[in-house]
Amino acid sequence: MAKVSFYTLGCRSNQYETDKMIEQVRTLGFDIIPYPQAADIYVINTCTVTSHAARKSRNMARHARRINPEAKVIFAGCDAEVESIPEADLILSNAGKKDLAKHIRSLIPNVSLSPIHYPLSTLLPVRSNLMVEDGCENFCSYCIVPHVRGKVKNRKMKDILCDAGKMIASGVKEIVLTGINLGEFPDLNSLISALSNIEGLLRIRLSSIEPQYVSDALIDVMKNNDKVCRHFHIPLQSGDDGILKAMNRRYTSKQYSALTGKIKKKIKDVAITTDIIVGFPGEDEKAFRNTCRLVDKLKFSRIHIFPYSDRPGTAAFKFKNKIDPKVTGSRCEKLD
Repeated sequence: MAKVSFYTLGCRSNQYETDKMIEQVRTLGFDIIPYPQAADIYVINTCTVTSHAARKSRNMARHARRINPEAKVIFAGCDAEVESIPEADLILSNAGKKDLAKHIRSLIPNVSLSPIHYPLSTLLPVRSNLMVEDGCENFCSYCIVPHVRGKVKNRKMKDILCDAGKMIASGVKEIVLTGINLGEFPDLNSLISALSNIEGLLRIRLSSIEPQYVSDALIDVMKNNDKVCRHFHIPLQSGDDGILKAMNRRYTSKQYSALTGKIKKKIKDVAITTDIIVGFPGEDEKAFRNTCRLVDKLKFSRIHIFPYSDRPGTAAFKFKNKIDPKVTGSRCEKLD
């Protein structure tokens, strides 16, 4: 049986899309094996959100080629939208992922396959991601994602619920609602309500959501629906208003603070986690201290700290007043 191995980088949306690709190729009759075992085909589902992620994506494709020089390497996803590497036999865009099975057949046309029906229970873990939308139009100045994922594309409610029903029937107990910009889904509250009525689903979790999309109604849903995990991951990125403006974020530090205060007042046992970018161009000591003070005040359950990554194709790539990487590293340690 021909063997296919997948390696996924990046976000939950990428993980969801990898699950869908695995489902495609397994039903054709391919054997899915763990990376980095020797395979006939390697699918690298890439990320390009930072320069580091893009570099790692390309390195993984090269690594796959070294594992088995005779194998076919498919370079798929976000970094495939902006990069082309000689180690890949096929460059596959995000839109092309849905046709992976067809592309694989064209790469190894002489392989004899017997289509097999695999129950989803052999494919999915107890917790599984459910992607409800794709794309982002916020254009934060440091972020390449809107350029590679495109405009917001919301899935139809009936398709999401059908997808969820299959997952739950297969044994999934917790669904994580995810998207490139989750808050853009037009009726998240109704979706959560509909999901919670499906028998067998024990927990619903929200992935990262931008502060401007956290409405009073959504807070109430989390408070009143026992199936919804009491956890918001709300990216802050900076506690300095000047840096937030340069980042093209849609809120001030005061507005963010008021939002988290409101959430904690309504939901006593809520966990709030966040992302912070350190070393953004123009972040002087005063701006960094503003971030530290806000972090101390808000008392997050957990902070994901990212050193600023200078990404070609973004507005911030052209900004002056870049921060010395050593200074950035020192600030990351102080904030951690």
